[in-house]
Amino acid sequence: MKRMFMMIAVATCCLATVALAETTVVGFDDGDDGGFSGNAFFEASGGNPGGTAHHLALIFFNVLRTGGVGEPVNESFVRDYSSYSSVTFSFDIKTNSLTDFIGNPIVRSIGVSLMDRDNEGPSGPAGVFFELGLVSEAANPDWMTYSITIDDPMATELPAGWIGFGDEDPNTFEPVLPEGVTFADVLAGVDQFEITGAVPGFFYTDANFDVLIDNVTVTVEEGSVRTETTSWSSVKAEFK
Repeated sequence: MKRMFMMIAVATCCLATVALAETTVVGFDDGDDGGFSGNAFFEASGGNPGGTAHHLALIFFNVLRTGGVGEPVNESFVRDYSSYSSVTFSFDIKTNSLTDFIGNPIVRSIGVSLMDRDNEGPSGPAGVFFELGLVSEAANPDWMTYSITIDDPMATELPAGWIGFGDEDPNTFEPVLPEGVTFADVLAGVDQFEITGAVPGFFYTDANFDVLIDNVTVTVEEGSVRTETTSWSSVKAEFK
């Protein structure tokens, strides 16, 4: 019996803190849309690797979304995030070409948008947007990854870099969240997720896009399981 207890104790001393995380990756393999829509073509090749979402058109801005009204839904992205300790969104991007309507190279922004249609404002549904970086032949001629982590989905104030929309400031006319709606409110009821170049408060002209997006990813972390560790010396002391 003494030997059995010692074996259990040795096993216990090997336990550690374990983070509970869930990751979903949409890779558009075989040209599958993965529950996304927008102004991209879903192609079976050309991705990083495998399939890709290919923005190839004269458009105001690129948009790749899930959860639009009457459109496909990927429930890994459209959900209540309030129970998680952190949320990370990422995607890979490559720019073959991006020019204005007469062929001059240009630069556009790109980011992620989360929208909650249950909280409607004077300018439309409440939402939040984070600008991740730039799209251009110079910025991403080869595959690169953009990523953003929300460290506290229950934060009431907008974290640094995030823009609220659904209403506008009466003095500056800049987009803001509707009155009484917080960052946490939006995260608790995300109806639509977008990767988009439409920065709230800005207007755009047509541009010739030849831009690829792949490996759209969300990782949610539920926190950690903490276990008590036991040293070998303390185990021996127990049985002296």
